[in-house]
Amino acid sequence: MIGRAGLFRGNSGQVVVLVALLMVPLLAISGLVIDVGYAYFTQRSLQTQADAAALAGAQRLPDAAATIGQAKQYGSGKTAKNYQARIGTVTEAITTKCLSSVPGCDPVNAVVVDETAHVNTLFTKVIGIRSFTIHVRSTACSPCGTRPLDIMLVLDRTGSMCQDHNGNTQSGCPDLTHARDGMKTFLTLLNPAADWVGLAVLPPATSTSNRCTTPQTANYDSTSAAYTIVPLSHDYSTNGVLNTGSQLVSTINCQQANGETSYATAIEKAQGELDLHGRANVRKVIVFFSDGAANRGPGYLSTSSPYRKTPCHQGVTSAGTVKGRGTIVYSIGYDLDAVNGGANQCRSLSSSGPLEVPAITAYQALQQIASNAQSFYNQPTPGQLNTLFSQVAADIQRGSAGLIDNATP
Repeated sequence: MIGRAGLFRGNSGQVVVLVALLMVPLLAISGLVIDVGYAYFTQRSLQTQADAAALAGAQRLPDAAATIGQAKQYGSGKTAKNYQARIGTVTEAITTKCLSSVPGCDPVNAVVVDETAHVNTLFTKVIGIRSFTIHVRSTACSPCGTRPLDIMLVLDRTGSMCQDHNGNTQSGCPDLTHARDGMKTFLTLLNPAADWVGLAVLPPATSTSNRCTTPQTANYDSTSAAYTIVPLSHDYSTNGVLNTGSQLVSTINCQQANGETSYATAIEKAQGELDLHGRANVRKVIVFFSDGAANRGPGYLSTSSPYRKTPCHQGVTSAGTVKGRGTIVYSIGYDLDAVNGGANQCRSLSSSGPLEVPAITAYQALQQIASNAQSFYNQPTPGQLNTLFSQVAADIQRGSAGLIDNATP
């Protein structure tokens, strides 16, 4: 009879061989689990970095060069804020593009961040797997229309909008045409599902039914004058294509120019519309456009009223009240240094009245009306305003950048 000890002594060599044979696949499986887990962890880290880079870059859209530069600062390069030494060298490609699914593209409205890394393995080298290649992609857009806005456009439609830099009358009012085109470009960059827009003018109309009639300076003297000629609305476009039949677009198209300039009441009435028809918990914005100095106030007020005596300063004061309510004010000025009748100089009572005391220029007034230096845009000579209005549209929605499906066309 063979004893148990003898049995084990006889098979011990076989067991050792069997264990040795099983160790290789066991180590391979264990190593694969560890290496794959580490690769997955690295992939998630890299995806987070790509998302951060895309979101950061999108804050600078539509400026392609600035977008790419900022995205690189937050990417995975060795000098970037999100560089991680443990991941090693990352190949990074950052591009910009135009998404048809996002309202507005001038010239780009999205940034794409592609990052590729090679992760060395620790255990699976024994079965010939020396590294894993990881690729991630992140796409962000801006503006994405994710943050709703109530916006009042305030248009200076005074007589100087039909004059050149030297005060000569120009056929067809090219300056007013540029302003109309700029506002329409602005509308194509917004999302009507989220952004409501209205229109106020100076000089005011006698009534909303006369919003397309040539304005008169005397309209300022009526307590019933209509400054807001289009209330807040959201039917102005569809997928970035203007609805020419909407009241807002058709009213912009029919504007005519005449009369003198008064800032204050127009700004106040624009805020009044935001208060009356604006939505709760929605950011309020006024975009104020003018090509010259205020020189007029409501005639129903006394000549000692700041609205008439210091109309530019009162414009700044009225804007200050509006800003104090939380409304963001952008101001756009062009040809503010025009020499036609001293259009850059703010005067009391009328365009031929004495200079305001203390002295203030149209440039200074528009600059102070804006919420901050970044909210003031100046075009020193008359010309196409599409670029300025596009910049304002992008800035208004800055911060509304968002990550989107990489497959979005």
